[in-house]
Amino acid sequence: MYRVLLVDDELEIRTGLKLKIDWPGLGYTIAGEAQDGREALALLEAEARCDLILTDIRMPVMSGLELLKQCAENYPRTKVVVLSGYDDFHFVKAALQCGAKDYLLKPVVRSELTALLVKLREELEIERAALASGDSARLALSESRSVLREQLLLEWIGGDDESRVPALQNEAKRLAMDGWLNDGAVLQIVGAEYRLPAGRLGERAEGSGLFRSAFRMLCRETLETFAWSDSAFVFCHRGYPGMAHAIVSSPNEEEAGRRMEALGKRLQANVNRYLKVEAVIGVGEPFRGTAGLRQGFLSALLAWSESRPGAVSQIVTAGEGREELGDWLPEAEKRLASALDNADAAAFAATVEAAIAADGRPMRDVAFFVLRVVLLADQVARRHRLVIPEAREWLLADAAWRHGAGAEAIPYLNGIAARVIEGIRASRTTGGASAVEAARDYIDRSYMNEIGLTQLADRFHLNPTYLSELFKKTTGSTFSDYVTQVRLGKAAELLGDPQMRLADIAELVGFANASYLSSVFKKHYGVSPNEYRQHIASPADR
Repeated sequence: MYRVLLVDDELEIRTGLKLKIDWPGLGYTIAGEAQDGREALALLEAEARCDLILTDIRMPVMSGLELLKQCAENYPRTKVVVLSGYDDFHFVKAALQCGAKDYLLKPVVRSELTALLVKLREELEIERAALASGDSARLALSESRSVLREQLLLEWIGGDDESRVPALQNEAKRLAMDGWLNDGAVLQIVGAEYRLPAGRLGERAEGSGLFRSAFRMLCRETLETFAWSDSAFVFCHRGYPGMAHAIVSSPNEEEAGRRMEALGKRLQANVNRYLKVEAVIGVGEPFRGTAGLRQGFLSALLAWSESRPGAVSQIVTAGEGREELGDWLPEAEKRLASALDNADAAAFAATVEAAIAADGRPMRDVAFFVLRVVLLADQVARRHRLVIPEAREWLLADAAWRHGAGAEAIPYLNGIAARVIEGIRASRTTGGASAVEAARDYIDRSYMNEIGLTQLADRFHLNPTYLSELFKKTTGSTFSDYVTQVRLGKAAELLGDPQMRLADIAELVGFANASYLSSVFKKHYGVSPNEYRQHIASPADR
């Protein structure tokens, strides 16, 4: 039997739910009842396990929305269904955003609830079967926390916006990663690639999706065999479909070395043994703290790219015999990023030539620079949805040095940059005004979420400064003022419902709290939210 918790401040509603459904016949048992979110959390802590929660949204002490957030953070496997008397988009959006599995209107229709319970029971049975068979890796793939952790790492690795770091750190804390993904830890990234001997998959393509899934699952299961697996995570970058990467946290560099050596050997052995293919392991250099995540990922890619071509198992470690890079590389990369953002081909070319042609620079450092330039160009191209085949080809281990690591690479890199810049210029020329309309539409639909100019600019492939100027020119309003106006307009609509608390309205329209909403509302309308509510409710004013 799956355990169910009923949460509603009205006893009649809870009693009606118990009598309306044949719970045992559907495979459920009522494990408890609560009259508000706080009482429900206390029961969850005491009972230790609950498979399903049916909760109202609007309750005293702790609302259903807050209960949803607490469950998402502390009980991610517990499914939550929201019941409400409000047939309102704002409630639906907020509930689903907070992690609700579904949403039903009161009074609850027996047939609708029964159908939903049957569907949820099937999901629970699949998850329980996965746990019973020990297939924890497959279950983890279906869990939102694992997906969110992977997305967080990829954003951290792929981004260069320092203003996003505090938000990323907060997200890491929310996903319970801050215990090992922090500035005091020694971190290291290892990349694993499978290589198929001729005829290994018969007539099937080497990029078989099923085979890739098996490979990635094996990597995750291999990591879980170590005692320190709670301080590590396997993730997959979409740019390298035949690979899986693992980030490992250690208390010191000596322990990091031991863990990397053990992980590399076991990954290689397991891929050889269970998949009957060869494995190439690229071990990146250790780094301290999250500020080095991007560099650490590139270091692992560099080690992998230096492997011998062909289906030969090997472990390659980055940094062997290489001089310290010093300050020139990150500074050059900043100038290149600025040149691409501003579609300045001349500045890009000058920076590339100065970096590659400098005297006394070790050839391996130049090779690492070339790799980073291609990754940077590829990253910008992806943001703008441009296709640059050369960037992907360059990163293949057996083609990485085809164009040389010195002066021969200059025209090649400039050619890639020219393709990216051409695409950026074209998109800005034809898509500026339409991008503003798309941005306004996004704000109108997503005002309840956190919306920043940089985030929106990245979403629509525009420079933030350019989008800000274009937005003001097109709408006559600044970006932040427009967002505030939309949120206040929605808040004014919701104030027409006398039963809604100001705190709930603030949360539904995107304000941090009721106090801040009141301050901004009065500044804009000249009256407080309560005065506004009384005004629209007065019969004399209708």
